[in-house]
Amino acid sequence: MARSEEVEALRRRLAGMSGDAVAETSVLPVPEAMAPLFPRRGLSRGTVVASTGAITVPMAVIAEATRAGATVALVGLPRLNLAAAMDMGADLSRVAVVTEPGVDPLEVAGVLLDGIDLVVLGPDLGPGRKRGPVPPSRARVLAGRARKQSSTLLVLGDWPGASVRIESEVTEYRHVPARRSGFGRIGGFGVDVRVTASGARPSSGGFDLVAPGMGEATPGEKPVLQLVAAHGSVQRPSRPALAVAN
Repeated sequence: MARSEEVEALRRRLAGMSGDAVAETSVLPVPEAMAPLFPRRGLSRGTVVASTGAITVPMAVIAEATRAGATVALVGLPRLNLAAAMDMGADLSRVAVVTEPGVDPLEVAGVLLDGIDLVVLGPDLGPGRKRGPVPPSRARVLAGRARKQSSTLLVLGDWPGASVRIESEVTEYRHVPARRSGFGRIGGFGVDVRVTASGARPSSGGFDLVAPGMGEATPGEKPVLQLVAAHGSVQRPSRPALAVAN
């Protein structure tokens, strides 16, 4: 089979994977606590989003999107902890993984945008290799592909011309109280998130990643890690006051 026929067959298969109600929505959901940070309370379809900092935030986005029925492809993320994503509620049956996309991960991401709701492009090409800077000309091509197919490209790292940028940082770790001296485990942590979007004021907020009971499972119930709001509400800088000089 010729390469063009293989690509076309792959596109038809991908399109068939995303045929439910979520494909009709214009916004992919994010964790409810983070929704106020985004101008449309989620990731707009047809856009490119760049995320830097804590990997927890894109993992929470992946979990929320698949839980809502969206399909997700991971390109060049061989070290992403899928077990942790599942603990956050991700439906792994809706996740396609391309751990080593070869010499041109951008082409692979472009093909996947034709049929996948959310394509996550990592900084890695494989073990020990990095993606490197992306030329603006190729960034524009992928942005156009995402716009045409109403898919969303989430890039881990910098990206020229991204319409939304997410910056996050882990601020503190919460430990489950140790039953014996020297024993214990992490039951959650705090993360600060800042979102900058085209045509909107930057917004920021503090969140906690927690499990019910801070890591202590309820009998008969599987705990699900959740991002919950901390430090009160989402903050936006006030508009500058205008004064007219007489």
